[in-house]
Amino acid sequence: MNNAMNRRHFLQLLVASGLAAGLPLPLRAQAADSNFTPYNGPFFVSIEAGGGWDVTSFCDPKANPAINHWASTQGVQTISGSSVAYAPFAHNQRFFSNLHPHMLVVNGIDAQTNAHQAGQRYSWSGRLAEGYPSFAALAAAVYGSGLPLAYLSNGGYNQTAGVINYTLMQDPSALNKLVYQDQFLDGGNGWDAAKYFHRQSTRDIINRHRAERLARLQAAQPHMASRMQAALNQFAAAKDGQQLLELLAQYVPQTLVDYTDADGYWNPLLRQAQIALAAYQSGLCVSTDLVAWGFDTHANHDADHAAALMRLQNGVEYLWAEAERLGIDDKLVVMISSDFARTPGYNDGNGKDHWPISSTIFMSKNASWANRSVGLTTAAHEAQAINPQTLAADSNGILLQPKHIQQAMRQLAGIADHELSARFPLNAETISLFG
Repeated sequence: MNNAMNRRHFLQLLVASGLAAGLPLPLRAQAADSNFTPYNGPFFVSIEAGGGWDVTSFCDPKANPAINHWASTQGVQTISGSSVAYAPFAHNQRFFSNLHPHMLVVNGIDAQTNAHQAGQRYSWSGRLAEGYPSFAALAAAVYGSGLPLAYLSNGGYNQTAGVINYTLMQDPSALNKLVYQDQFLDGGNGWDAAKYFHRQSTRDIINRHRAERLARLQAAQPHMASRMQAALNQFAAAKDGQQLLELLAQYVPQTLVDYTDADGYWNPLLRQAQIALAAYQSGLCVSTDLVAWGFDTHANHDADHAAALMRLQNGVEYLWAEAERLGIDDKLVVMISSDFARTPGYNDGNGKDHWPISSTIFMSKNASWANRSVGLTTAAHEAQAINPQTLAADSNGILLQPKHIQQAMRQLAGIADHELSARFPLNAETISLFG
């Protein structure tokens, strides 16, 4: 695949992917008046290991051959001066050795379910039942309600509960025709310029009639049902969002990173991260969800899960390296988690099935709360209760659940007391994860 793209073409692809769909009406006036204020606060990145990861071969290692085959010959790996430990599996040594200064590992989280959809929902919204927004949606609504790309989604848990619109980012190279249906030959670096079914004069006539029809509909808006008004506002916003989206042209690389990572795996996480960082640099984006797949390893666990973990690690490492290259690594606030975990033992197909006791990793550059591991599990990978203040084992303490993790993330982001968060209470005890 030829990955070279000029910025104009990439902007077209973004529009085609629906990136203009969330632009609120007030921003049209801001764009016209050049009064746009770019967002430059923390960039909240949620990374989903889709399918249920095996934390006993990752960040909560169990050196028991009945749980992990690697334990027959190797033990738990530790890092000098850090409580972070890891399994001798996949690229764990490189990953944790390089990134542990920015990392808080939270083990012993009880997802209270073995069902994918429920686990995904609980992990990213803090509620088992439906109806709550993801953390990424809440953060975007609080800090970027007037931004066209406030919440950029790559297909993770992106429920918004109506607090904001998300923008679904798909493969840019496959999106051009969705909007530019009149264009039957893409321009590019070759000898052929873009070609269209209609001449420019004909397209001008069509566009003028579309604009006139939109004006008529807007004039009749006070007499429409609320849902029709909302739909019309979204349509008008999408048409008028081009001026702000042109800001992306300053930040999108001339060449997009290849989908194939250093291990030869097809790894869309790389490009997800690259485009998300460009959107943040443009001042139009507050939060994003990135997704790595392949963790639901009910058979051939060791080989398939190692590959999934390596893809995840390569993606996270690329995110940090690219952010550092751009000079924005100090802006990243990252949360990495999954639906749940894998069983502490193998099934008859050398796979591992669903297990509710999982882990989450928070990351921020050299944070005061980083370079440590908290939360406890037994040798058999059962969750243990902890004291919510000291985080030490406490039989009278609490068992961590995703609601506690989401509440902590809201606190870390400074939105726990916001009225939008109050609309979606988690009813979770406060855990002193961040001091």
